[in-house]
Amino acid sequence: MRSYASQPIPDEVVDSPVTSMLAAPSGANRQAWAFVTVRSERGIRALRAFAPGIFGTPAMVLAACVDHSRVPEHPVSRGAHRLCVAMAVENFLLAAHAQGLGACPVHSFQPAPVHRLLRLPTHLEPVLVVPVGYPAADQPEASRRRPREEVVADETFGHHRPGVA
Repeated sequence: MRSYASQPIPDEVVDSPVTSMLAAPSGANRQAWAFVTVRSERGIRALRAFAPGIFGTPAMVLAACVDHSRVPEHPVSRGAHRLCVAMAVENFLLAAHAQGLGACPVHSFQPAPVHRLLRLPTHLEPVLVVPVGYPAADQPEASRRRPREEVVADETFGHHRPGVA
């Protein structure tokens, strides 16, 4: 999603993706996440200054954070909390699409300035920003996806079911 229509997103349209996001699975049900929605032009412009992966002018940016206060420091769980945040964001993306919105998770941003801009407490770490908006009419063609046989194996790596493409 690189181009957005200049149309605000009503609260009731955002509510469904947010509800879906909060229903995502998480390790040990810790729900070690926090989210900030930025909808003001000033706030979005400030975020874009530190997030080169945000293109166009989205109507909203969702900042997805790990809540380290809810995650035990243990070698086994190292990094797992980021996966849980990503699963929650995926739920948001799917529900946003169902509402006619376009969105794109972005990890190319400068965490320290984003942390300051959003006035996040120290235990929150921003890991993704997600620009959201109604798609503009002039969207480029979607990127080609790798074929199934290149990325999905059946039973063991390299084995593919006959006739499945």
